[in-house]
Amino acid sequence: MNSKEYLPGVIEKLSALNETSITDKIFVGFDGYIDKIQKAVKSRSVTEVTFYTTLTEFSKRIAAAAGRSGQVELVTQEVKIGGNAPIMANALGHLGISSVCLGNGGYPDMNNEYKYLHPNVSMVSIGDPAETNALEFNDGKMILSELSTFRKIDWKYVENTIGRKILQYNIDQCDILALVGWCNPDHATDVWKGIMENLMPESSYKKLMLFDLADPTKKSKEDLREVLKVIEGYTLFGPVILGINENETLKLYDILNEDREANYNDMESIGQYIFSKLSIDGLLIHPVDRCILVQKNGLINLEGNVVMEPKISTGGGDNLNAGFCAGYLLGLTTEESLILGMATSGAYVQNGKSPSVKEIIDYLGTW
Repeated sequence: MNSKEYLPGVIEKLSALNETSITDKIFVGFDGYIDKIQKAVKSRSVTEVTFYTTLTEFSKRIAAAAGRSGQVELVTQEVKIGGNAPIMANALGHLGISSVCLGNGGYPDMNNEYKYLHPNVSMVSIGDPAETNALEFNDGKMILSELSTFRKIDWKYVENTIGRKILQYNIDQCDILALVGWCNPDHATDVWKGIMENLMPESSYKKLMLFDLADPTKKSKEDLREVLKVIEGYTLFGPVILGINENETLKLYDILNEDREANYNDMESIGQYIFSKLSIDGLLIHPVDRCILVQKNGLINLEGNVVMEPKISTGGGDNLNAGFCAGYLLGLTTEESLILGMATSGAYVQNGKSPSVKEIIDYLGTW
């Protein structure tokens, strides 16, 4: 489907947007990191430095050290807030959408980096942030994380630290519930299940719910099947959309398929198959070059605009989720919401920061 036919409508609606009139709010949870965005040095002289540009090239350097030893210089480009929930909430803030972010921003005192979250973000912190070294390349990234701060955080910990009444209030005040970053907190499934069983039945009205697993490679099939059942349980309380990137799509397909041969380049067919095995309302697949949304009434496949030399890639999917949810709240069509999601992500990757509405309009103008 040609994305360009939807661009004028998105630009027109964004241009007419009055951010002061936006009263909708999103609840986002739960993780939190301090990210070091880094590049790996291939060679250096007194006057010049050359970085590894691809993961393949860098992997050969690592492999060459096997049985010997090796050292690679890393250059830190930026130190920033990290984690699916804080990045998504921060991106929403730049779009004029208020959010409550439950996660690890520092406890009992807020980490200094988290004091720079957008003013539209209300951070409810339950622990210290994890730490990540994100090695970025033109064709991808390798994220190295120290995650011990997440070990103790289960549903009972969240409930006892924040209080059920406060959690209930914050969820009730929001029009979208976004639970993201499942892969790293050890007890994420327990927290998601706790919210579903204890808070959602008391929520005052149905709302859109977005889930994002993040990279599930290290998780067992049993873990993934369990969390998928929890996600399906949320359909009692409103429409549910599961967002996954290309790697996550293939991982879920391998778990859910029943000895079915697949063309791993055919994301549409794989997405339709995954959707047929899940009792949810939408499956949002976002490879780097497009968005595919599978729903009961059909499939939407929209081409994106690939940024060839990204300034940053860590957080691209979180900005896409933010743009898509913002489109939903602003009354855009489904196709326009997908365009806004891809544009928010593309502008972020291209410029190295979450974009404002004006910056998205400028980005779409060059698409």
